[in-house]
Parts: sequence; C-alpha cells; structure tokens
Amino acid sequence: MKNFERMRFAAICCAAMLTPVGAGCNTNLANLLDGLNLDDLEITIVNSINDVQAVDPRSEAIPGGNTIVLGPDVVFVDDISQDLDGSTLPDITLLVFENQTGFDLYFEYAADGATQSTFVFDGESVLLEYPCLLDIELLLEEDYDPVTGQLVFLDDTLPGTIFFNPDDFLCGDAVIFTFIDDIFLEIIPLE
Repeated sequence: MKNFERMRFAAICCAAMLTPVGAGCNTNLANLLDGLNLDDLEITIVNSINDVQAVDPRSEAIPGGNTIVLGPDVVFVDDISQDLDGSTLPDITLLVFENQTGFDLYFEYAADGATQSTFVFDGESVLLEYPCLLDIELLLEEDYDPVTGQLVFLDDTLPGTIFFNPDDFLCGDAVIFTFIDDIFLEIIPLE
C-alpha cells in the first residue's frame, strides 16, 4: 500500500473513532428497538447496507485455501426479524461487514482478542451476532475476483485498527464496517 493510501486510511479510521457515540459510529439496538418491533429493526438495518448475505460463510468453499473461523457463540444472521431475539439485544454486538469493493472479500479480525474470519460476496453484507464485545481489531483483507476466484488484492496493514467498548461502541450496538475500495473503512450509523 502506498504511503498516501495509508495516510488516507488512517485519517478515515481516526475520523470514525472520534465521532461521538450516537452521532455516527454506531446505533444502539436496544434504543432502536424501543417502540419498534424486529420487523422495523430489520428495515432500518437493511436500508443502511447493501443486500444481506443469505449464505453462511462457514458453508462455502473459500478461495485461497482460507478457512472461516467463528466462535461457537457467534450467530450468522440472514433474517433479522427471525434470527435476533429482542430480549437479548442489550447484551449483544451485531457486527456487520458490508462489501462494496467489486470483489469477493475474505476478512480476518479479532473479537475480544480471538481471531475470527468471514467471507462476504461482492455487493452483500454479512451480519454476525456476538455476545457483547469489548473490542474489535481489523487484521487482514483479501479481495478475490468473483468470477475466477483469483486473489487480486491483499491488505495486511490493518492490525492496530482497534475499536473499543465503550469508547467506539456499546453493548447493544450494530457496528457496520463498510469496505468500498481496497483500503476504505467506514462505520455507518443506522439512525
């Protein structure tokens, strides 16, 4: 990655991390649920992201010989109104990886220090329900041509990009990471 691209990535991450809670970096699912039902919550989230990926990444053959690693307590969500339990929303973190890169995306991150990975098809978003997280660290991005399955981009400069609870998100928040081109990261609010 060129120095200019690294500086741009760092500036975007810093801007996202400095945005006040409730003003941009996250949405508290418990507050959002107040007065809403899960169908309304689903509409709110789906309107904030591209198509929800219906295929659990653990069930797919992943390019590059990668293996999907998700903790045993992680729930793949493809239907918000059916998969989420309104009574547990204050005690979860809904982690969303939105892929707008033009490529299929393999992504590694650490959730509370445990290395995890997922795979997101081009133009789709993976939703993962975690018990309330204390921190999320971005680790690795690999972009694959959706037709040939060939690796077209590898970004291993992400370690150190860490988001903390309660500074950047809270229990009961939906945290959305949007990948738009090779290096752009943004946390998108749902309200």
